[in-house]
Amino acid sequence: MKYKEISYSNEEEWLSIRKKGIGGSDAGAIMGKNKYRDIIDVWNDKTGRVNEKFTSPAAQRGKDLEKNIFYSYKIDNPDKDILEVDKMYVHPKYDFIRANLDGEIVYENKKGILEIKTTTINKWNKYVEEWQNNIPESYLYQILHYFLVTGYEYAVLVAEIKFECFKSENTTPFDLDKRLQTIVINRSDWEDEIQELLNKEIEFWQCVKNDTEPRMIKTYGG
Repeated sequence: MKYKEISYSNEEEWLSIRKKGIGGSDAGAIMGKNKYRDIIDVWNDKTGRVNEKFTSPAAQRGKDLEKNIFYSYKIDNPDKDILEVDKMYVHPKYDFIRANLDGEIVYENKKGILEIKTTTINKWNKYVEEWQNNIPESYLYQILHYFLVTGYEYAVLVAEIKFECFKSENTTPFDLDKRLQTIVINRSDWEDEIQELLNKEIEFWQCVKNDTEPRMIKTYGG
């Protein structure tokens, strides 16, 4: 079965629709893989106990740069169709499992997910642990959530990484060290984790519907 689509006309309408389901940015927190949010934070948001605001300098920077990164990737990949997505996708069976993709990729007649991230590295060991031949777990679970919704076979994470860790007394105010890094995630490598995520999201949404606080079964890094 193919996913359903929901249209929205502005950010306020999108936020209202988003409250009625689980989005990709919620998945890592529900699984205990997000160091900034946990499952109780998501539950408080979905049950209306708090009104989460997604505003911070880092989040705003990411929002401002997203289109630039999208078009940069599009220009550098003329052999692929890079498509914009202006609708929310909904799981064909579970309408509370929803996705807002940054874009889609069509390559060799197969459609995939384009996910765009920005991050700043203040310590080199953070890059080694989370990005060097790796992907931060919260981002991974966001993509696994999108696999759940779309049924697509692959995703490409395009991350603009700014290195603050290399600044020293010898650098000038005009120095800027950045790289655009791409990571390919194949659905077939993560089928067990995707099934585990589906089970956990179903369990979590029952807690939302029943207004019952979910159990904290795992913490970030645990």
